[in-house]
Amino acid sequence: MGSSVRTTLQDGSYVDWSITRIKADKWRPRGIRYRIAWIQKDACRVLFDNHHGKHDHCHVDGAERAYEFTTVEQL
Repeated sequence: MGSSVRTTLQDGSYVDWSITRIKADKWRPRGIRYRIAWIQKDACRVLFDNHHGKHDHCHVDGAERAYEFTTVEQL
């Protein structure tokens, strides 16, 4: 598994997503690194990710919140 896709929406905003299988570590115990972002007028409105140094979380209009990852399909 390892893919990156950008989908442009009718209003000109777009969704960028990247999902990669990795070796499980303390931040990503399921062995999946992901990033899904909705970008509108060059501003990141919604972002779900689990980068190195942080567990699963999301950002909504700049405010960070905890997020509980369950499956790629649910994400």
